Amino acid sequence: MEPSELLTQARTRSIDPADPLETLSAAITLSDELSRDTDALLDLAVRDARSAGASWTAIGERFGFSKQAARKRFSPPFAGRQLANRRKKRDAACSFCRQTPGPRSHMVHGEAGRICGTCVSLASDIVADLAKRR
Repeated sequence: MEPSELLTQARTRSIDPADPLETLSAAITLSDELSRDTDALLDLAVRDARSAGASWTAIGERFGFSKQAARKRFSPPFAGRQLANRRKKRDAACSFCRQTPGPRSHMVHGEAGRICGTCVSLASDIVADLAKRR
């Protein structure tokens, strides 16, 4: 599709076709939609090429970048999921000692963080010690 045809389409979608800023807003939305469709098309084509036995080297060459870049861009995000799981586990850890939750470590959840049973006991001992000093 020619850019002039895309601009016409953006004007048709615009709230006020006479206002260039409204046309610009519609063009931005259209551009985002086209970009998502283009990414989806490339993902499908790469998956199809991989299913047919194409190497990451050959795929990267078609795009003009390395096989590592091709693999990183088009591989399923398993590594990303592992990293996300690690982050979730880290974020669920005790805010004080960083112990992760498990069957033997119970967490008390608050608004701004978590505290494990060990740290609760330690904090309780500290408060009791301070109370004795007064």
